[in-house]
Formats: sequence, structure tokens, C-alpha cells
Amino acid sequence: VNNANKIAEQKGVSGHCTFTVMDAEKTEFADNTFDIIHEYGALHHLCLESALCELSRILKPDGKVVCTEALRHNPIIHYYRGKTPHLRTQWEYEHILGYPEIMLGRKYFTHINVHFFHLASLAAVSFRKTSVFPAMLTMLEKVDDLILRIPYVKLMAWVAVFEYKGPLNK
Repeated sequence: VNNANKIAEQKGVSGHCTFTVMDAEKTEFADNTFDIIHEYGALHHLCLESALCELSRILKPDGKVVCTEALRHNPIIHYYRGKTPHLRTQWEYEHILGYPEIMLGRKYFTHINVHFFHLASLAAVSFRKTSVFPAMLTMLEKVDDLILRIPYVKLMAWVAVFEYKGPLNK
């Protein structure tokens, strides 16, 4: 947090952003504080109901929350997570979000938009230290662009980026 505040000052944006530590389920921010909130991989560490309620409370009526979270639905990715316990806590392993948890946001927001990423492109990971990696990744990302439009297939993605708008608890 200290480093982030220093960098913000060095970049001349400290008047527009501040980094602090507090309880994400019960922040000290006033109602309707933020135009945009970005969350990256933290929701599955929290009580989801409490976190979504709080995000809705502190978001301005015309604001948006953008979240990036890993998904739990792909059995191969789930198997990998189980075989690499040193990379995450047991809590994290057991609470990775699924589509139903993302859609729980309907209780707190009027609009949810979900995008899915990284399915075919995961095949490029084992080539990341080779010269073919950039071209392979580009090609597989194009495959992802097509297959992740298919209703059931998109749930097999590694990551979802979702946007909540229209906070309901105003």
C-alpha cells in the first residue's frame, strides 16, 4: 500500500487515487463514493453477499464495478488447482467463483455483463519459453474469441471479467 501511494505521487495522480487497507465487506467510505471500482481476484476470499452489498452501497448510481475472477467450472483447471496446493490456500481452492456466484450480483445491481477468457489459449502455456509462443498465443486467443461465445463452453474458461452497474440499495 505504501509503495502504491508513492508511485501514485511520483506519477502525479495522488490527488485522484489513494491506496489504503480496510475491511472490504464493511468499508469506511461514504455511500455513493465511487464512479468505478475495480476488483481483481479478491471476491472469492470474502463473504460474497457482504462484499456485493458493500460494493453496491459505495458505488455512485451511474458507476460501475469491474471484477476479474478465476472460474471453478473447468474440471481440468480444477484438477490442476488440487495438485498445486502450494499456490493457493485451501479456502481459495474451495471458494473459487462460479457463474451462479457472479449472478448473485442481481440482488445488488440492475445490470451484469460477463466476458470469458482463456480456454484454448491455455494450451500455449507450456510453450511460453519458446519462440513459437507469441504466434501460438495469438492464434489460440482467436480460437477463444469464437468458442467462448458458446453457452456451455464459455463456463470452461479460466477467467471471467464481469461488470456490475445500477446499484440497487440506493
